[in-house]
Amino acid sequence: MEKYFSTIIHGDCIEEMKKIPDNSVDLIFADPPYYLQLPKGKRLKRSNGTEIIPVDNDWDSFESYEHYDTFTHAWISECQRILKPTGTFWVIGMYHNIFRVGTIMQNLGLWFLNDVIWVKTDALPNLNGRRFTNNHETLIWSVKSKDCKKYTFNYELMKKMNGGKQMKDTDWIFGLCRGNERLKDENGIKAHPTQKPLKLIQQVILAASNKGDVVFDPFMGSGTTAVVAEALGRKWLGVERDEKYVHLAINRVKDFIAKKV
Repeated sequence: MEKYFSTIIHGDCIEEMKKIPDNSVDLIFADPPYYLQLPKGKRLKRSNGTEIIPVDNDWDSFESYEHYDTFTHAWISECQRILKPTGTFWVIGMYHNIFRVGTIMQNLGLWFLNDVIWVKTDALPNLNGRRFTNNHETLIWSVKSKDCKKYTFNYELMKKMNGGKQMKDTDWIFGLCRGNERLKDENGIKAHPTQKPLKLIQQVILAASNKGDVVFDPFMGSGTTAVVAEALGRKWLGVERDEKYVHLAINRVKDFIAKKV
């Protein structure tokens, strides 16, 4: 495993995970494609006239639910295989996909510990007034099987972080990734459409791992998991299929290490 540490592998996560040994990872955080099913090229505008660019990237495009389910089953199966019996597996999603993901996880024998609700304090309003504003995302927290009892959960730390009160699965209240934290390209446009806030990943890693543990991200994207794991003294590795994002994430980690030194 040592040869993979501090590495973002450019490739298909399913194929690359096949190279990772069984029972070798302490924590997996997965932010998979949500299959948002938005029309290509569709644009919306905020009340102030600024444009909203939706997620219509190729990596979020699937032919059908069946196609999405086949893909999901394949990558989750590999995650389950490489996860240690003492490790935990976190998957984030929205109403578009999280119920399908959860069903597949349970069918594979993964055992749910919690569904954690990330409440987004500055979520985008529903612009056409035909639905409630979508104000949260769901994280499924699970173990390899129902027989896995000795997983890491830093209960006292979470309680301390929550003002001395037992942390609830709805106490995860963070704003979206904005300001200096949001990575942008040379044109000032967000470099990755679904970049997650550092605080969210920090809470996942602090809750369910210890220093020196191995953290894996099969959809590394902008590199948030790598940066947080590096900052918290965890070993880490990940996979990303888009070469542009691989370079983005590697440079982000390098910049963080340089500032830390």
